[in-house]
Amino acid sequence: MFTILSSRDPSTIVIDVREILTGQDAKMLDNYIEGYFDDDQNFNILAFIPEVQGSTLEGFWEGTKLNLKRWKQFSKFAVITERAWIEVATQAAGYLPGLKAKDYKPNQLEDAWSWLKED
Repeated sequence: MFTILSSRDPSTIVIDVREILTGQDAKMLDNYIEGYFDDDQNFNILAFIPEVQGSTLEGFWEGTKLNLKRWKQFSKFAVITERAWIEVATQAAGYLPGLKAKDYKPNQLEDAWSWLKED
């Protein structure tokens, strides 16, 4: 489950991820993106992920469809977490073509915002 939070930057979506991600979460994010961004408009994501326990099968499938549909729109992905395995996953995502990803500790929130705003 996640919640979309208010953002200080119109080109950044801020989400708080908790527990298990579901298909409904992916659909909600896709609807949000459709409502705020044109199909050719890039955006960033700032994700607070204190802990996540995984994804349902539907969540995995819907998340994969969302990623494929929006891949060219993703610009930067900043993750705020203290979990080592989430940090490693974020660093690995940074090697995917066209995606810039960095992890930050909760006390580095301003650093994350600064990085997101850099060209």
